[in-house]
Amino acid sequence: MAEVIRTLRTRRGLSQRELARVAGVSQPTVGTLERGGMGRLAPLERVLVALGAGAHLTPEGRTKSFYTTTGNSSIGQAWETPSQLLEVLYSVFGRFDLDPCSPSKKGPVKARVRFTAEDDGLELPWKGRVFVNPPYGRGLGEWVCKARSEFESGDAGLVVLLIPARTETSYWHRHVAGKASVWFIEGRLKFGGGKQSAPFPSALVVFGATSEEKERLDRSAVGWRAT
Repeated sequence: MAEVIRTLRTRRGLSQRELARVAGVSQPTVGTLERGGMGRLAPLERVLVALGAGAHLTPEGRTKSFYTTTGNSSIGQAWETPSQLLEVLYSVFGRFDLDPCSPSKKGPVKARVRFTAEDDGLELPWKGRVFVNPPYGRGLGEWVCKARSEFESGDAGLVVLLIPARTETSYWHRHVAGKASVWFIEGRLKFGGGKQSAPFPSALVVFGATSEEKERLDRSAVGWRAT
């Protein structure tokens, strides 16, 4: 187990201090676990979850849902979050703890932990401050539902979603309207540094922003706030 923890931490490019912060344990605890020392089960579980290796439950017979049949998926390089938008978000929220939809282990988002298609971030727990640019296909509603549930459970203290502004959809009415703060982005984004704008308008859906963070995002002129 000690070797597994060391290997996963190294692959994700985390220091022991960064892993401790994301997992909510002390740095000496991480060091003890990596040396194979004795300890309690609860800290071990938190560390494994933060590394994307924790246990999770899936209904019997359910098929893997992460990046299958996703249509115009945002995980490809052509749909990477625009760097200009990310810089605005860093100035408001700081560095994120988790990107559960990263196109690669060294994706464009400044996050301490990144889940790729291989990890299946839709099934794994989310911790800390999370940025999500999910696949834009038929499973998008599942990601919006996941974002709301992870925030309301208290596992994720902040969730920032970048999604198409499809206000007519059932998932928007169930999980966004009246549940989150929404900024409708002016114009249409150019993803992945492309020359062509996206064929849809975009919105930032934010669960858990403080009043100060909302005001800073308002001042950034990224778009207008609906709630």
